[in-house]
Amino acid sequence: MVKKRTEHIIHPDEIEIGPFQLQLMFGEAWQGDIDLFLSSIFCDCEVSNKRLINYKSYLNSLNDITLRGICSGCRSIAIRYIETGERKEIEEIANKIRKLNKN
Repeated sequence: MVKKRTEHIIHPDEIEIGPFQLQLMFGEAWQGDIDLFLSSIFCDCEVSNKRLINYKSYLNSLNDITLRGICSGCRSIAIRYIETGERKEIEEIANKIRKLNKN
């Protein structure tokens, strides 16, 4: 069996964002959206009801979101990639977040 990494790789074009910034990007239904994303993660363990726990959120240069954390089933690293960058309203919000986080 292939050994999984024990640490996430954070790419140079990614910036960490917080819950308030996620709310700005997803709008009023953000908590429901995030809950859905946290329960559908990329992990090859065979636990059926796994969730992403202890996660951090990152915004990349494509204005997509990556949630990086731990799988609740096997306790190894796991991610959830959310393609949000192609929506025009997201692009404007993401650019504002990026400018604020650089300061």
